Amino acid sequence: MSTPRIAAAAAGITALTLIGAGCSFGGTETVTVTAPTTATTPTTTTATTATSTTGTATTSTSTGTTSTSTTGTSTTAPAENPTVTANKEIQADLADLGFYKGPINGIYGPKTTAAVKRFQARASLPADGIAGPQTMGAINLALGNDTTDAVEMLQTALEGLCYYGGKVDGVFGSGTEAALIAFQKKAGITADGRYGPATAEALANAWPDRPASCSDTTPSGGGTSTGDTLTIGSPKIARTFDLSSCTVVGRGVEATGAASGGLKVGLDSPKGGGGTLAVTGSDLKLNGTVKSITISVNGQFRAFGTWQGGGAWTAVGTCSD
Repeated sequence: MSTPRIAAAAAGITALTLIGAGCSFGGTETVTVTAPTTATTPTTTTATTATSTTGTATTSTSTGTTSTSTTGTSTTAPAENPTVTANKEIQADLADLGFYKGPINGIYGPKTTAAVKRFQARASLPADGIAGPQTMGAINLALGNDTTDAVEMLQTALEGLCYYGGKVDGVFGSGTEAALIAFQKKAGITADGRYGPATAEALANAWPDRPASCSDTTPSGGGTSTGDTLTIGSPKIARTFDLSSCTVVGRGVEATGAASGGLKVGLDSPKGGGGTLAVTGSDLKLNGTVKSITISVNGQFRAFGTWQGGGAWTAVGTCSD
């Protein structure tokens, strides 16, 4: 982990009543697997031939004597299925936050689903037990981090299956969401861009049959994550936007960005309150008022407000500029 979970959790959990959340994050694991070479036994009609079953056997034969020299081939154990690792990270993060008490076994089963639901309820999110962009963003903020190991492993799985062509950075941005939707469509499961038990099982099952190379394959998900994101949650819109610009201005934030489906977002609240939030595109035009924004020292921010015409929205984001 790049950031200790538990130290940040104590401070982060108090902010859950607004939107919740956060997670910790590590580097990308790269493992090279070299398959062992099957030994071959030369044919001879004199003396005795020794056979090696490991490495490459070389046999030289003279009258009455056979000598064998073996050069071993080092083999690195294959990496753990990244989907299993992602599940373990979600379990560990929820355990650090006090919502999960089961085994860290990498199985997104009933206990993990129930823990996600408990966290979502505490963070005032829809409690469906599915860890989508908003839930993962909330876990991040609760732990005081801006990225998560779980999302990095999810991106690694989607990259290995040739659905994700963006940066493996642990940020659940629109590129990750689009790649997940593309995979879900191919797998024949609900294509909502969120990571739940059905998606975890499908990814884990697909991983062993992943292609040897994606060099001839255009990633189906598309998009890259900028690192700065804004996740909006409300009955009218729930989406994570990659921010093309993001600036902290005084106590507020000014940002613009885009998400899958042709959606664009604009946030203009230089004073931390009384500003505007707009989402347009795909026949959608939402305008809202910013009631409050709080910003941490590392550029994470939380905001809430109301839409014109009624309805509340909440948002979590990062602004590292």
